[in-house]
Amino acid sequence: MQYLDQLNDKQKEAVLYTEGPLLIVAGAGAGKTKTITHRIIHLIHNGINPGSILAVTFTNKAAKEMRDRVLTLLEERVHGVSAPITHGSVPFVSTFHSLGVHIIKENAHLIGLTKHFSIIDEGDAISIIKDVMREHDIDPKQHEPRKIKSIISKSKGDFITLANYKGEVKSSQQSIVALIWGGYEARLKNEKGLDFDDLLLESVQILKKFPEIKNP
Repeated sequence: MQYLDQLNDKQKEAVLYTEGPLLIVAGAGAGKTKTITHRIIHLIHNGINPGSILAVTFTNKAAKEMRDRVLTLLEERVHGVSAPITHGSVPFVSTFHSLGVHIIKENAHLIGLTKHFSIIDEGDAISIIKDVMREHDIDPKQHEPRKIKSIISKSKGDFITLANYKGEVKSSQQSIVALIWGGYEARLKNEKGLDFDDLLLESVQILKKFPEIKNP
């Protein structure tokens, strides 16, 4: 277990603990990524199939750093005693949104999409909302498009679907948001597209509706 020699006592404690969930709280630069990557290697060292390990983080930079560290440690292990690394024997390391893309692509047919669905950016989303508002003669000065998009985005981030939102409408403002959201979703569906928030919402919906799916 030479890989443990690089860790301090607290990091080593976290790496060696494998009996259920573990919460690590530490400030910036405290070595959280190092701890997680060594924890992954320790799990593999103890017989866990690398292909069954999922590590998820927030940014592309962090995911790349973690992936590179894991592969480096795996290669060191391979050169020592283990078998060659194959695609199926590498842990799946990504951001939350990249994981969402992966889950949706693998199961796109379940939500009426193809693997080649489009992902619209914030600018396109605002343009669609403005188009929907024009179609319904809604004054953008009274109901600012970016604010409408922010409400939709926050709702999706809380895993609230359009149907859920409509069922909880209690004000004229919410009625207008629901109307615009409906037109917005219709446009996305027509264009076989998803927005950034859908990458999490739809992947969660897929896993809830079809729990037998194994991802990644």
